[in-house]
Amino acid sequence: MKDPVTPEAQDVLLTIQNNKNPDQGIFLVIDESREHLETQGLQALFGLKEIRMATQDVVQSLHEYAQVLSFILETISTAEELGLPYSYQNEFQFGDAAYTLYEEGEHRFLRKAAA
Repeated sequence: MKDPVTPEAQDVLLTIQNNKNPDQGIFLVIDESREHLETQGLQALFGLKEIRMATQDVVQSLHEYAQVLSFILETISTAEELGLPYSYQNEFQFGDAAYTLYEEGEHRFLRKAAA
C-alpha cells in the first residue's frame, strides 16, 4: 500500500475538496512515469478504486477534469450520507460531454469520450 499523500507532496497537481463536506478531499497526483495522473484518497475515504487519466488529456483540459472529479467525489459522498451503495458508471454525462470510466487493473481510467 502506498504512503498517504499530503498537499505539500511534490507530485500533487491539485487538491479537490467536496463542496458539500469539506472534510472530504482527494489529490490529483502524477505517477512516476509522468504518463498518468491519478487520484489519491478515494480508496481511503470510500473503499473505491482510484481514478487514473492520461496526463496529456488532463493537461489540455485541467479545469474540466477537475470539475468532473469534483462531481464524482460529491456523488460518492452523497451516496455514503444516504446509506446507499455506490459504484462507478462505465459511461456518464457531465455538462455537454460524455465520459468513460472503465476498470483498468487497480484503477478506473477516466477519459472524455470522442464526440
